[in-house]
Amino acid sequence: MDIGINSLLSDIEKTRMEMIHLAHQFGYSNLSVVRCSQRLDFLLNEYSSKHRN
Repeated sequence: MDIGINSLLSDIEKTRMEMIHLAHQFGYSNLSVVRCSQRLDFLLNEYSSKHRN
């Protein structure tokens, strides 16, 4: 596993925790939560793409 993957995994975990915090604070349909969820989806897709290679 290279530094890029480790950094990506760290970003995924931070974004996941941020999304959980925001959802508890504002509810699941809040725009901030939705945007954070979209960012997490993007990061997970990046990880999936890199992990396959």
